[in-house]
Amino acid sequence: MILPVAFIALIIVSCTRMKADEMIIGTWKVDTIFAENVDTSQITQARLDQASDMQKKVYFVVHENGQMDLISPFGAKTANWTMDNDSLILTAEFIDTKQISRLLFDEITETKLVLKEESPSGIFTTVYVKQ
Repeated sequence: MILPVAFIALIIVSCTRMKADEMIIGTWKVDTIFAENVDTSQITQARLDQASDMQKKVYFVVHENGQMDLISPFGAKTANWTMDNDSLILTAEFIDTKQISRLLFDEITETKLVLKEESPSGIFTTVYVKQ
């Protein structure tokens, strides 16, 4: 008798766990940026620091209505977004330019997003925190 009750409890808990597309709703700002395997022949430390400082001035707001706002020192842009809860890929189509961006998150929680990007210059991990 205990086994069926435990199984039902497990199903209830797993069904009520928030999905990525629910956890991503909110305002997100950069907390930290890590650089690994940086190719110093392509990018200098001064340039890395400059890029990091600029990235920390950018934040984004994800709304429940399927839109998100990207705010930077250069202005704001609005995009329509969707989230694949299995792969943790957020797809954003910017309304003004129709440009599509896809972000593959390593981790999504209610308070933290971890984005890891690989480029020819190195591997960059950005940790966002919910405001």
